[in-house]
Amino acid sequence: MTAGGAVASDASSAPAAAWAREELGGAGLADARLDARAERILASFMLAPQASIPRASGAWSQAKATYRFLDNDRVDPQVLYARHGQSVRARAAEHKVLLAVSDTTELDYTDHPQTAGLGPLSDVLHHGMFFHPTLVVTPERVPLGVIDAHTWVRDVDQLGKKKAAKREVNEKESEKWLISLEAAESFAQDLGEATTVIAVFDREGDTYDVLATARLPGRRSQILVRSQVDRRIDSPERRTRAHLEAQPVACSVGIRVPRKEGQKARTAELALRFAKVTMLPPKDRPASQGWLPVEITAVLAREEDPPKDQEAIEWLLFTTVDVNTAEDAFQVVRWYTCRWLIEILFKVLKSGCQAEERQLETAERLRRCLVFDVIVAYRILYLTTAGRDTPDLPCTVLFEEAEWKALYVFVNRSRAAIPKEVPTLREVTRILGRLGGHLGRKSDGEPGVVTMWRGLQRLPDITEMWTIWEETSAADGP
Repeated sequence: MTAGGAVASDASSAPAAAWAREELGGAGLADARLDARAERILASFMLAPQASIPRASGAWSQAKATYRFLDNDRVDPQVLYARHGQSVRARAAEHKVLLAVSDTTELDYTDHPQTAGLGPLSDVLHHGMFFHPTLVVTPERVPLGVIDAHTWVRDVDQLGKKKAAKREVNEKESEKWLISLEAAESFAQDLGEATTVIAVFDREGDTYDVLATARLPGRRSQILVRSQVDRRIDSPERRTRAHLEAQPVACSVGIRVPRKEGQKARTAELALRFAKVTMLPPKDRPASQGWLPVEITAVLAREEDPPKDQEAIEWLLFTTVDVNTAEDAFQVVRWYTCRWLIEILFKVLKSGCQAEERQLETAERLRRCLVFDVIVAYRILYLTTAGRDTPDLPCTVLFEEAEWKALYVFVNRSRAAIPKEVPTLREVTRILGRLGGHLGRKSDGEPGVVTMWRGLQRLPDITEMWTIWEETSAADGP
């Protein structure tokens, strides 16, 4: 059954089934039947990203099988993530540089108080869980999949307590960055010397433990993190920011700033400065206890003349990547801008896949269901970006013949509109975007994530009707 409520034909669901097999086939759960069920669940979720489990499943018997799967203690979400990670590694092998981007989001299930095992979020009035994935993307901003995902529930007893308790919670939760760092390192080790993997963190990931770990001997991965603290360094200026401000401007570059609520997208001109620094341990971690300075490169990117009504962009970045020229510094800044993709992943997960609307009885069931929603969210994000990065590839790298032909007939209301040659990936993704509300004018740019997942919701029904029409026409003869 698709999102509209009609049962999908084998032909229309075959592409989703093949994709699900590629991502989760032979997952390695306790039973081959569970592996097969995981594939079917993923395919059904892909066909109807916003649908409830009964609607996505198509029949009540299939819905019950899905609920049994989600309630099965033998189903370990980490096994499913690991199987998806194998597909990510296969896609990653051809790339020389990859970014392992991590961040945290809240999954709010306050509207479903019957779910057991959840905890408070920002306050006791909102409950849910925290989700911290690591998304692999290319420097061209094409996502390849999730290689690690960490969820946890905050202890309600810690809320409202004194600073010591709050600090204990913060230190415990900061372990997520070390977990992501190790995931990036394992990924780099698997790929070998031909590929450089760079872990990319926002300000919350700026901890001494993370920077010191990234500098340990024998590590293959690199790190790029935005500074949260103006750290002490071994220099006359004593602090990182003052030391960088004393350096000459290496170059000025323009970066595209995404549109925000109430603000249009714009280009910001950033002045770049960089320097190698020796970062000193925090005062509560003295050298006498074995804590050592960390050699690292700092890059300061600052908007010197922002629009009057907008706050200036300023990033102080720490990296283990060698930065010796202005071009190297600009490369680091470009890599950091790719971090925005994980924010879009969260948006797709919550809006496109309706992950926070899942009504399940326990947090463990939600964790298992989240695996499928995350992989579907990645796929939607990938379909949105792939047409931009490789627009001239034939569309058949992502779409089945029945799918792209159905799109042309549906949009143009004529079978004659089907091109004689296979269209490009860009042409088909733009048509799919039109189904989701993208107007296609020059000023509109390429279809965004929201319009793409709207179009994807309609694609199975359109493909099914096209398949039925083709089969009926063939049976009736000329």
